[in-house]
Amino acid sequence: MATDGESALAAEYVFGHSEAELHRLEFQAALIEPITRQLLADAGVKEGMRVLDVGTGRGDVALLVAEIVGRTGSVVGVDRASAAISVARRRAAGVPNVSFEAGDPAEIAVSSPWDAVVGRYVLQFQSDAAELLRSLTARVRSGGIVAFHEIDWSGHRSVPPVPSWDRCCRLATDALRAGGADLEAGSRLPSIFAAADLPAPSIRMTTIVGAGSNSDDVIERMTNLIRSLRPRIEQLGLADASQLDELAMQLTADVGASAAFIMAGSEVAAWACVA
Repeated sequence: MATDGESALAAEYVFGHSEAELHRLEFQAALIEPITRQLLADAGVKEGMRVLDVGTGRGDVALLVAEIVGRTGSVVGVDRASAAISVARRRAAGVPNVSFEAGDPAEIAVSSPWDAVVGRYVLQFQSDAAELLRSLTARVRSGGIVAFHEIDWSGHRSVPPVPSWDRCCRLATDALRAGGADLEAGSRLPSIFAAADLPAPSIRMTTIVGAGSNSDDVIERMTNLIRSLRPRIEQLGLADASQLDELAMQLTADVGASAAFIMAGSEVAAWACVA
């Protein structure tokens, strides 16, 4: 699943920044907010800290961090996509302790090292995630925090099998892979941290699942994802417009009728302190 915004060093962002994509991000952010909030608490992000949010997109994580660090703290959200930064700035109007910049997070001018660097769904889109993490870590104070929330697609499934759900998962993963995403970024967080010369992280995994007719949130997240990926899916010849429309219409009915367990990606959160 996608980053909340295009990271500064990503070669390509497969989702783009359309209105449909911004809607997808809004829905997704509300759904996974408790997971990211727990990561920030576990990592030790607290009042008064100065925090950099990498790949901030529409600013969801930055605004969450701003709430936590309070008026004595500050947050800078950075993203390469100027369209996303414009949205983030509008959303943050009236929030005094958060600002947004377009560009490379390793080049943001700061007067002193960061207390924490955080990111959500950003390392999966890097050609060299460890190099990005290493460059960011160099700008974090000793004892400061590095905390990232990524996704892992390797366990997507339905039990009993729901062909329309499994088809959507395959379409999403094929399109993401073709766009350069690392589909196992969540599971690779320990090795990414190690390659960036960070200590072995603390790590948690949470999975958002559906249960038959009680699957509305999970299904909406998937249909929003397919909608954002639609141009890529069609470009790759994986499905045409009529097939995608049919999938979207039958997905809820199929899952409900089968009383199935459905699962897409797993949410993986990792954090460590800088030596």
